[in-house]
Amino acid sequence: MASAPEKQLNGLALELSLLGSRLLSPKPLSTVETSALAGDFLAWSEKAVAWVGAWGRETLVLARKIVTGLSAGRPAEKARERLSAALSEASEKLEMESILPKGGELISESPSMALGQVEDGFFNIPSDDLAGFKDFVGEAPEHVQVIESGLLALSQTGVTDILPVYRGFHTLKGISAFMGLSQLSALAHQAEAILEPFKSGEGRPTEDQVDWLLQACDLIREQVQAVVQGLPSGRFRIVFQDQAPKAQALSVATAGVKGAENADQGTASASADLSMRVQVEKIDALLEIVGELAICQAQVSAGVEAVGVSSHLSSESARLGKICRQLQQLVLSIRMVPVQPLFLRMSRLARDLSRKTGKPLRLSLQGGETEIDRRLVESLAEPLVHLIRNAVDHGVEKAEERLKAGKPEEAVLTLSARHQSGDFILELSDDGRGLNYEKLAFKARQAGWLVEGETPTREKLTEFIFRPGFSTAETVTEVSGRGVGLDAVRRKIQSLKGSLTVESEPGQGTKFRLRIPRTLLLMEGILVRMGSERYVLPASQVLGFLALDGTQTHAVGEGRQWLDTDQGQLLLIDLEEDFGSRVDGKTRSLAVQVEVDGRRACLVVDEVLGKQQVVLKELGESLHDLKGVLGGAILGEGRVGLILDMEWLVRMMSEGSSRN
Repeated sequence: MASAPEKQLNGLALELSLLGSRLLSPKPLSTVETSALAGDFLAWSEKAVAWVGAWGRETLVLARKIVTGLSAGRPAEKARERLSAALSEASEKLEMESILPKGGELISESPSMALGQVEDGFFNIPSDDLAGFKDFVGEAPEHVQVIESGLLALSQTGVTDILPVYRGFHTLKGISAFMGLSQLSALAHQAEAILEPFKSGEGRPTEDQVDWLLQACDLIREQVQAVVQGLPSGRFRIVFQDQAPKAQALSVATAGVKGAENADQGTASASADLSMRVQVEKIDALLEIVGELAICQAQVSAGVEAVGVSSHLSSESARLGKICRQLQQLVLSIRMVPVQPLFLRMSRLARDLSRKTGKPLRLSLQGGETEIDRRLVESLAEPLVHLIRNAVDHGVEKAEERLKAGKPEEAVLTLSARHQSGDFILELSDDGRGLNYEKLAFKARQAGWLVEGETPTREKLTEFIFRPGFSTAETVTEVSGRGVGLDAVRRKIQSLKGSLTVESEPGQGTKFRLRIPRTLLLMEGILVRMGSERYVLPASQVLGFLALDGTQTHAVGEGRQWLDTDQGQLLLIDLEEDFGSRVDGKTRSLAVQVEVDGRRACLVVDEVLGKQQVVLKELGESLHDLKGVLGGAILGEGRVGLILDMEWLVRMMSEGSSRN
């Protein structure tokens, strides 16, 4: 009786022979038929790598290249030639493959012992396979994301195309088996078995089955992270030896499933997107160098202008500046990633909270393709978790309450992203009960934050929800109501040089708006002078410039004034006065008009020095919490200028001012 590996190798040989026979057709294969054969050869290669020697990985890489080439428009004739050679070579090597290694002992049925030794729950990575595990941790998260996205779409929107999910588990099974992660491969195989009956598009998994598959995703993600953490030491923890979700409870899912050992049907083809992975540290280092180049270029340009050299050198200096800006934008674009993966995590959270609280709801996602600096994506995860928990617990009503109010039983949370004036805008809204302003006022009076008899505005009452320890919840729940959360959210957003605002209408819902810069590294700025100081204003927030004349001239030391313009009355802000370096009695006749979140104001200045791309630098611990300042920038002449936080300045000056 043949051993399990013998059976597997015999089966692989038979399948390979059938693939080869398709090339022997008297009539040349069409482009479509060639693509189908290439896809099937790729599927065979993905399955074979777990059972053959090192040549299996080379075959897999070759198969992927053939499929990618066809997708990119490579002639079918050339692809058939490569397929013929690859099939012939694979057949020869498979015939030579022996299941008896040196010493004459049979290989274990688990290929993990051939690749790495498992001891005390830890996997020891062979030194010659370290590169393979680096590829594994780079590729696996992409498949997990596809799986999770498909499962959530299946659960929330009723989409019945299960093949992307099935293919993701199938690919993970193959690559994890090849790397020797037998537990991971077995888990993915269980998932395939659950999904097998639904591949034809008939029927769909139950919510319990989706729960199990999502748990499997969590475990796979945790295992990949464990591998990442263990790469430096060459040893990582096996996450779910005894923790895998129990598939026995879902026996109905696999009852009658046939052919699970051939999960290879419908295997995904390689993507036509030609790309390569680069370590984040290298991109960060490149951006740091580009930033220094920008500073150096600005200083050179300033020097050329100052000494008044020949026009030829001036034009070359300008050309150098243009090249530097193009290089900066290119490097920044490499760091930009879509927020879709973050959105999917929030979709999963909303689904879990819906089942936990018993409140029917769905999360509508808009603008997932919007890009932002990758450093900021992870920083936004924690604030979003707080906001979604708050929305589900405080904002969304129970089903019966919604029906009485004439609303649909199912609540809708909307998470949207977009770019606006050079900033990244993230909004989370719900169609729930909205803020209870009477209750907010009552709680605020209890806390001593309101004077007896005072009638606060909605804006002032809304600000109370961001105070530490403030909560209107009557009881502490597992979801929220612990008196923490929103204050932490605002602090986190402010640490990202951003702002958080709230709009709410009782009975209709609440919207939280987060605004942060797309990147915290490079920005276009308008350089202005006030007295002896230089300041940088974000160019995306500057509308234009105004000449102040006659009665409109602002006199320092006489208090803030409002300027009459065609757009209405605009608040005048004097930064020398606000930053403590004013000169009493000095008048100015120039103002910069700015707009932030629909609010407009004018900043009185001595001189506008021009537009400049600057590298944002942290100010250090002693000035880290300086209000109204995003950071510092090294200017062309080598001095440091403060980059102003226009959102904070306009909001605080507007709220603290009154018209006479």
